[in-house]
Amino acid sequence: MILIEKFIYFYSLFILGYSITVTALYLILIVVSWKRLREFVGIIQTNITSVSHYTKPISILVPAYNEEQTIVDSVHSFMQLDYPEFEVIVVNDGSTDQTMDKLIQFFDLYPVELDSDMKIETTPIRQAYKSHTYSDLILLDKENGGKADALNAGINVSVYPLFCAIDADCIIEKDALLRIVSPFLKHEETIAVGGMVRIANGSDIKDGQIVKTNVPQKMIERFQVIEYFRAFLTSRIGWQRYNALMIISGAFGLFKKSAVLDVGGFERTIGEDMELILRLHEKFRQTGEPYHIGFASDAVCWTQAPDSYKGLESQRIRWHRGLFDSLNRHRKMISNPKYGSVGLASMPYFFLVELLGPVIEMVGYIVMALAIYLNILSSTVALIFLVTCLMGILFSYSAILFEEISYKRYGNLKDILLLFVVSILEQFYYRQLTVWWRVKAFFNYSKGSKQWGTIERKNFDSKTKKQ
Repeated sequence: MILIEKFIYFYSLFILGYSITVTALYLILIVVSWKRLREFVGIIQTNITSVSHYTKPISILVPAYNEEQTIVDSVHSFMQLDYPEFEVIVVNDGSTDQTMDKLIQFFDLYPVELDSDMKIETTPIRQAYKSHTYSDLILLDKENGGKADALNAGINVSVYPLFCAIDADCIIEKDALLRIVSPFLKHEETIAVGGMVRIANGSDIKDGQIVKTNVPQKMIERFQVIEYFRAFLTSRIGWQRYNALMIISGAFGLFKKSAVLDVGGFERTIGEDMELILRLHEKFRQTGEPYHIGFASDAVCWTQAPDSYKGLESQRIRWHRGLFDSLNRHRKMISNPKYGSVGLASMPYFFLVELLGPVIEMVGYIVMALAIYLNILSSTVALIFLVTCLMGILFSYSAILFEEISYKRYGNLKDILLLFVVSILEQFYYRQLTVWWRVKAFFNYSKGSKQWGTIERKNFDSKTKKQ
């Protein structure tokens, strides 16, 4: 009994110190993000006007595996983008459903021979197709090799100096390319820029475009709306301020092709998107070349989020395995002054807070339950739990306020108030659930597949209906 009491006491002290540290980091990110967002929002309109006259051509790469439910709507939306010069390269990575048939039929595709510069080795391309309807649309049908392999095949075929990687279940807004390319035009040293990813579930969609943004009906989807706000409107804006952004979402990111080729393209890993960004940081920090990896919060991509607990669990376990794998591959950078703000700030943060945080928090819940059972719950332990929940709510509230003040996609007071309520509920159920899923990722890390991670897709039209 004495040993258990001592463990509870000392772990409580550890949690107290850990909570204070994490709270301080959260507050810094909130303040930095707020200042940056205010500056950014003030110049949005002038940006889009000036950018439209001085663009660089872009190759849009769309890796696809069993995307028959959404592929036509997504590709159709890509072809309608407001951008002077671009090509769309859809890479069918050995789909076993009707993805290929639907693309060939809807876009009137015919087989062609393409010159492919095999700078990056990939699985064989069976056949290339072009469209009678859209001259800048290319379809590659290749043997299955995973998402990273599909992206590399697209890079080999692409002809433009910038490429945009977009998931096949996404819809991007018409001016998104104009907005995401802006940092490349302002700063010659820019090598990659991430876009804003939003949840499309529950919104009205017509002809491949968001007509009206609605808060989803299912609580599991509402929780994810809050999560995405936090991830993009606070965390990523904050880290990019110090050129320490560690991840550009695989759903929507723009890259300088020559920089990606210099590091060998995408690796076939669990989390190819984060791993590529870390490799770019590593290469440019080692050589001393000036570079910048940014984030454009006004360049918007809409994606389908899992609407079932089973699908969400699979996604979060896969994401955490990807985080573990990326940090492990580049562990020499952690706390290494040679890698500047990445090595000294963002990597230690992701290691201690994002990777190990779920384990520390789970043990904390067990300690608190044990203390209650033994009737030795101290005010310190209870206070730590309360402060942790309050900080989570504050972080979410800040993200919602950032959204409402800056972009106002959820236009009515009812929706905003609903999101505030969801932020509170999240701390006492959903948070613990995701913590457990992320802890599970450690136990099956070695067994995790490095192939495509998929969730059940639905036709975009089905999201316009009440669920």
